[in-house]
Amino acid sequence: MIAVAGLGVVSCQSDFVFYDLCRVISDHDPTGIAGPVTVHGLAAIGTFALVYLVGRILRRAVDTAMTRAHADVQVCTLFHNVGTAVIYIAAILAAIVVAGVNIAVLLTAAGVTTVAIGLAFQDILRNILAGIWLLLERPFRLGDNIAVLDQAGIVQTITLRTTTLKTADGRLSVVPNLTAFTNPVLNASTFQLRRFTVGIRLPDDADLETVIREARDVLDKTEAIVGRPAPLVEPVVDGDKLVLRCGYWIDQTAQDPDAVAADVVRSVWEAVQPQRKSTGT
Repeated sequence: MIAVAGLGVVSCQSDFVFYDLCRVISDHDPTGIAGPVTVHGLAAIGTFALVYLVGRILRRAVDTAMTRAHADVQVCTLFHNVGTAVIYIAAILAAIVVAGVNIAVLLTAAGVTTVAIGLAFQDILRNILAGIWLLLERPFRLGDNIAVLDQAGIVQTITLRTTTLKTADGRLSVVPNLTAFTNPVLNASTFQLRRFTVGIRLPDDADLETVIREARDVLDKTEAIVGRPAPLVEPVVDGDKLVLRCGYWIDQTAQDPDAVAADVVRSVWEAVQPQRKSTGT
C-alpha cells in the first residue's frame, strides 16, 4: 500500500470492481501506483458518465412535463439551467468520491471558496436569488406592461440577474432583479379589463348639466366600452378652466386603448359643441 497526497492510502482492494485489472497493472509497475490510480480513474470516469446520463434522462422528463403543462418559458429555462448545474455538480462529486479523494478536505476547501465568492459577489448573488424568486412567483411575465419605481415599459426578458423593459419611447431599460423584488411592481397587464380616463376641456359657456348627460350617452353608445363597471363622468376645475373627465373600462386585450381614447374625445367634443349657452350658437 502506498500513500498518495489527497487520496490517502491507495492499493488494489479485493472488493474493488476493477481488482483484477489493478493487479495486472501493478505486477508490471515497480512503484505500485499505476494500478490503483488507473482503476480509480476509470471508476471515476464511469461514475461521472453514469450519473450524468441518469441526470439528463431525469432533466428531459422534467422538461417534457413542464412543456405539456404549458409552463412559462422563463420558468422552463430556469429549471433546465438549474437542472444542468445540479447534474454536473452531482456527477463531479460522485466521481471524486469514487476516485478516493478525501471528501472532508474537498468540502472544507469548497466551504472556504463559497464564503469568499459570496462576500466578493454578494450583490450579484442577491440579484440572482431575486431573479429565481421572480421566475417562480411570476408577478409579471414576458410582454406585460409594468412599472418599477421610475421605470416603465413592456417586459422583454427575465434573466437570473436583470429584467429588461422596452419603454414607451423605444428605449431599453435594464432593471436589477433585486429592485423589482424589493419594490412595488405595478402590472397593467394582469387583468383584461382596465380603466382609462380622458379629459375634455369645456368651453366657458357650456351648459354643464347637458354636457355631462351627452357625455354619458356617448360613453354608453361606444361599443368598445364595457357596461360594467359603469363609465364615470365628472367635471373638475383645472386652473380657470373646466375639464370634463371621462373614465371608462375596456378589454385591453381586444381593444386598442389609444384608438378608443381618440374616439371618445372626438365623440364627446362633437356632442359638447351644440350644448353651449351662447345665443350665437
